[in-house]
Amino acid sequence: MPTDMATAAADKLPEAAEAIMDLHAIRRIATLEEVAATVCFLESSDAGYISGNVVDVSGGFQI
Repeated sequence: MPTDMATAAADKLPEAAEAIMDLHAIRRIATLEEVAATVCFLESSDAGYISGNVVDVSGGFQI
């Protein structure tokens, strides 16, 4: 996620930031809104039958 710390690190080491993005199938870092949307879904009644699972919000990092 583009936090202040992650943004500062990416600004100082753009090659490292690019290498990290290359590890993700989507080739970008999740936005705060994307992570928040997942949290909102999990707390909603739409996710009422989900239990004991891990929801991987990684943009395909684990593929």
